[in-house]
Amino acid sequence: MKKLKKFLAGVLTLAMAMSMMTITAFAAPTIEDSKDGKASLTVHKYEYNGAEVNDGTGSANDTVPTDAKPLAGAGFTIYKVVDKAGMDAYYSSNPTSLPDISTYVENGAIKAAYAGNQVGSEIVTGADGLAEFTNLEFCFYVVIETTKPAAVTEAVAPFLVSVPMTTVDGSEWLYDVHVFPKNGTTYGGVTLEKSGNDGTKLAGVTFALQKQKEDASGWVTISKASGAAGDDTGADLNLVTNAEGIIKVEGLSQGTYRFIETSVGSNNNYIMDGKTAYEFTVTDKGTVIYNGAEASDSVKIDIKNEKPDVDKQVTDKDGNLKDPGEGADYSVGDKIPYTVTIKVPANIVDLKVFKITDTPNNLKDDMGTIKVQCDGTDVAAAAYTKTEAGNGFVMEFVPAQMAAYAGKTIVVTYEATLLEGAVTGSTGNGNKATLEYSNNILPEDDPDNPNKDEEPKVDKVEDSATVFTFKVQILKKADSENGTPLKDVEFDLYREAKAGETGVTNAGELGLPSGKDWVKVNTTPLVTDANGEVGQSGLSNGTYYLVELKTKEGYNLLKAPVKVELKVQYTITTKDEYTTTADGQTTLTKHEVERVEFTGATDNAQGIVVSTVINKQGFELPTTGGMGTFLFTFVGIAMMAAAVILFFTSKKKEAK
Repeated sequence: MKKLKKFLAGVLTLAMAMSMMTITAFAAPTIEDSKDGKASLTVHKYEYNGAEVNDGTGSANDTVPTDAKPLAGAGFTIYKVVDKAGMDAYYSSNPTSLPDISTYVENGAIKAAYAGNQVGSEIVTGADGLAEFTNLEFCFYVVIETTKPAAVTEAVAPFLVSVPMTTVDGSEWLYDVHVFPKNGTTYGGVTLEKSGNDGTKLAGVTFALQKQKEDASGWVTISKASGAAGDDTGADLNLVTNAEGIIKVEGLSQGTYRFIETSVGSNNNYIMDGKTAYEFTVTDKGTVIYNGAEASDSVKIDIKNEKPDVDKQVTDKDGNLKDPGEGADYSVGDKIPYTVTIKVPANIVDLKVFKITDTPNNLKDDMGTIKVQCDGTDVAAAAYTKTEAGNGFVMEFVPAQMAAYAGKTIVVTYEATLLEGAVTGSTGNGNKATLEYSNNILPEDDPDNPNKDEEPKVDKVEDSATVFTFKVQILKKADSENGTPLKDVEFDLYREAKAGETGVTNAGELGLPSGKDWVKVNTTPLVTDANGEVGQSGLSNGTYYLVELKTKEGYNLLKAPVKVELKVQYTITTKDEYTTTADGQTTLTKHEVERVEFTGATDNAQGIVVSTVINKQGFELPTTGGMGTFLFTFVGIAMMAAAVILFFTSKKKEAK
């Protein structure tokens, strides 16, 4: 019985907690002094959730279950509680009872009376799960797991160990003692799914995964490579969304985590939200809590990226709003209605920049006609400012005042006047709207956020609406279409008056169609050159009349106005194109005009309609309704009166 007590004094007193059982006692030799009173203790820490399969012997050759694996991040601290003299007493031929662990430990911690007996510092297991204590004096030690890995459900109970201790057969001493405590662990997993606000699955979006420190004082970024916080995902973390916009992370120990976006990759014009943190908690049961809901294994976190947009449209003369990529035709001086539709991101209040710049070409915007509405109601004046910029304007929205319009559509309408010098032909006259907006939302007061040192950036979206004008080219010839060009022939060009316009008063004398009001287009007469040519540009499709004012001497003035119809049809081919500057600013140019095809004109490339006008020599009746009619009528009446007088005079002479 005394031998058994001797042996028990040399083994781990909490054998059950350490997966070690008491062993049959044998007579132990005297502790050798040749070791200079020094020995070592090696803790082999592993995680294992199965049943006990082996007893511990204190030998380095003890085996562990095949599915157990080393556990990093477990910290152990040892305390000397019985010195060598006390150990010799326990190993004497008349040993006293083995001390109980409760003598030294209370509520899992060393009692204050023994706190000063700590040997060295806490040693934390590495990737191999080992914590080694060397150069130890011969005595009894209390071993306490003072740092528990997050994945561990419960720390191993404190235990006593004798250093050195006897072998199983009691025949010799083990001066290098090995113990194999185990811990049960739990892990959870999450699935992140990334898409745009338009439903597009976004691949190549990068995230950081962070874990909250145990004292809630901050966050640490984790990965398999770093082994931070003891998490084991089974593979190096690759926190980049796949083709389906998905990231899966498993093997997360209990604790609170957060995902933070760090890049949208090549998903152009989407806003990178580097401020919002998506927090979730892995419980000690391995369940995952996100947004107040608890899942038994893995949860799905849906994250959407916002993508602002702008569309520029023009209303044609018939009141039809033309789709982007279509155009309209107008005449110089016309008031042209435009519509700019802005898709506001749901996270507008977090942006630093959100503005529209309107840049007209050969047009001038009328600031007084600008209206800004959302859902048919005027947008609050505090939400934006507008300033004139050249012939266009800049409208800067105030993100902090835009909460009421988040995720909605704002419509800006206004009119622009087509100016003299407007381009005739396929180039057209564009009116471009450019939306500039913050493409990254950055943290304001979050020192652990991986985006804290990033710089704000701006992306752009551009869209244009094109207005075309055409030209009437007069070709004046003598006698026939193949005749000699006539120089210095003068014309006026007339069009039908618009609503509210006052037409000319002499339309009837000019021979213009009755029942309509007519307005002269040109300000000075159109005079043919040496080639018999003169033109009027800046015209929209429609019906026009040329009235000849003066012709070459010896040639007859036209009897009636010449009708000219512009019926030019146009087909626009466009493309959308992304460009990126060296500093990473991306611009989407929508509906960039690649090609315009005209049909229905004499010169389809330039939208020019040629009207050949012929003057002939010799006597011709004057224009009906003109001044010549009055003159010939007067002469005719005079001649008839003279004939009557002559007739009656002849009768009188005959009577005599």
